[in-house]
Amino acid sequence: MQLTATMTLVIGLALAFAMTGYPRALQEPIRLWVRGLLLLPFSFVLFALRGQIPDWVSIVVANTILVVAFALFMQALRAFNGRSKPSIALVALIGVTVVGEILLTYVWPTLNGRIGLLSTVIATMLLIGVHAIYRKPEAITRPEHMVATMLLIGVAILVVRAIVTPDTHLAVLTMSTPMQGVVFTYASLMPVIASSGFLLMCGERLNKDLARLATLDPLTGIFNRRTMAELAHKAVAASKRHGRALSLLVLDIDHFKRINDQFGHEAGDLALRRVVELIRGELRESDLFARIGGEEFAVVLPEADEASATAMAERVRLRLFNAGFAISGWPVELQVSIGVGSLGPEISDLETLFRHTDRAMYAAKRTGRNRVVSVSQLAAMAPEPGGQAHPDAP
Repeated sequence: MQLTATMTLVIGLALAFAMTGYPRALQEPIRLWVRGLLLLPFSFVLFALRGQIPDWVSIVVANTILVVAFALFMQALRAFNGRSKPSIALVALIGVTVVGEILLTYVWPTLNGRIGLLSTVIATMLLIGVHAIYRKPEAITRPEHMVATMLLIGVAILVVRAIVTPDTHLAVLTMSTPMQGVVFTYASLMPVIASSGFLLMCGERLNKDLARLATLDPLTGIFNRRTMAELAHKAVAASKRHGRALSLLVLDIDHFKRINDQFGHEAGDLALRRVVELIRGELRESDLFARIGGEEFAVVLPEADEASATAMAERVRLRLFNAGFAISGWPVELQVSIGVGSLGPEISDLETLFRHTDRAMYAAKRTGRNRVVSVSQLAAMAPEPGGQAHPDAP
């Protein structure tokens, strides 16, 4: 028992130190798990002192601490999947334990009653933890399966123990019976295996978040320039391989500097997020959308020729213009200049497509802003003063 308590305490302290290296979103579930690990040894010690200390300590307090520790573990699993609000069910189960242990120890003393109560409470908590793991829409990872399996094993042990040995107390883990050996083994391994699985869960989440941050623009949540370049090259190759159309939109917010100068950079950030939200409303699931500069965006439209891409660009322009934007009660117009280009005989690669489309966008700027200009329209326009602008592909 002392060894189990020591191992649990050491694991809890190790996780407490490791927690500082995780992002804030993961620190809360880890903090809850650590609290459970630090509480658990106290219940083990009090169980081991049964007969040497008052019953209200070795039974009521010890079992309550045990239940609170398990509640913290289960709440950590809930918080891991975004449910940080304390579970009413877990809080209620703690209350039931306190009241039930007092009544079944002093008012209606019954050993089997305490066994049934504690087994039911902990088994219910373990099932709440399993539900917290499997209720998320994303695919379940191996560490999550590992933790859920450990919890379900605990449920099975509690059920079997209540059936096979109803005349023993859950806290008396030192009795040399086969069932008590199973209980002792589980109590010893559960903190180690479940904590290892939980730490692996956090590690996988961290890696996934880092991979996401490497591909997305942190402000708007859409693809960044580097990711767009990789995906756009693949989209162009696929379009050429299958002989399908592909178009590109390059969008730049008009007079964006005025928003920053007049209202501050926070307002500018809000405007960027609003623009992204509105543009997304016009895009298909197959379209690639990225922020490629301060207020510049690009959209790759697979299976869209120049005519359909121009029509979509016009819908985007009108959507932004009609939606508007309010900053501190002041109305702000959202206007964009959009260039449209498509693959064709003279434009057969991404770099050339982006260069021509970017030139079309700057032609829209030069001829009045808040308009759409396609690459095919450039020939009829006056040459761009100063040559090409921003010739680099994303």
